[in-house]
Amino acid sequence: MKTLKQFLIFIAITCFSVNVSGQCTTPPADMVSWWQAENNANDLYGNNNGTEQNGISYATGTVNNAFYFDGVDDVIVVPHSNNLDLTGNVTIELWVRQTGFDNAIQTVICKGAGDVPNNEPAAFLMRFEYATTKFLFKDATGAYVEKLGPTFEDWQWHHYAYVRQGNMHILYADGFEFGWESFTSLPESTIGLPLTIGAQYHNPTNSANDYSYFFAGEIDEVGVYNRALSQAEIQSIYNAGALGKCSDGLSIEDDFLSENEIKIYPNPVKSTFTLDISKSTILANEYLKLRIFDLSGRLVKQVDKINIIKRNIDINDLNTGIYLYQIIKNGRDMASGKIIKNKI
Repeated sequence: MKTLKQFLIFIAITCFSVNVSGQCTTPPADMVSWWQAENNANDLYGNNNGTEQNGISYATGTVNNAFYFDGVDDVIVVPHSNNLDLTGNVTIELWVRQTGFDNAIQTVICKGAGDVPNNEPAAFLMRFEYATTKFLFKDATGAYVEKLGPTFEDWQWHHYAYVRQGNMHILYADGFEFGWESFTSLPESTIGLPLTIGAQYHNPTNSANDYSYFFAGEIDEVGVYNRALSQAEIQSIYNAGALGKCSDGLSIEDDFLSENEIKIYPNPVKSTFTLDISKSTILANEYLKLRIFDLSGRLVKQVDKINIIKRNIDINDLNTGIYLYQIIKNGRDMASGKIIKNKI
């Protein structure tokens, strides 16, 4: 049970936290997927695009638009991919507004399944039991490991985050932590099973619909990460509020001028990327300059006199995060874009 002191701290954080900077917050490193709910179910960060089923609609969210689920049959289905099969360290964070409380179980997000009709694995799962928040996964024995959260029946937006690190896990609601707890066994692999938003792949009765436990309400800004985010990172996302995570130009695709045929790969990158320049872009007596900036606009790296077709650029000296690059030829911008530096 929460003490009076903890409760007062929670109220203070919920009611009085503000985004004093007036800016969006930099997305944390090691993001796998990000579903913004901007009138589609596409993954802004990766390639895990979802498919809307049974009439998903959109409403005003915390950050621009949000998914709206009717609680009857709406679901978004994301096919399995290996980078979503997160059976170790993981963070799931999202904004949720529950508007229906009649269903005993309402699934917000799940990677894996329930009974289809067999006992299938689930790597991570968020649901409401009436109005009480739970994050769960199925361990190697098939048993659910639960992390209990708060009960809200206020029809308001709340930010939730689930973090699993080693054999410990924790839940955050509106930036407030609900205690680390230990467990014995990690989840089994969910290979072949989808990620679902708004319902769970669960069909114990072999009915015509493979999904159940439908959610009634709105979901926004769903982020999945392959590491344990810190409390400070989670509070930064919560405090950003309606400004959300910075997404201007965010894409794995480079924002280069196609006629210049300048490419950077791999991107995201862990240590070294290749700057690939077509022969028509640079002549024997010409040079390019590469400049890399952090998101505050500070120049963090510069490479001069590039005049070969392929040049390897070492960025081991940079911290994980998102950077902007600029390529200059004869004093003129030739290309610009984003470099995502992941942890080695």
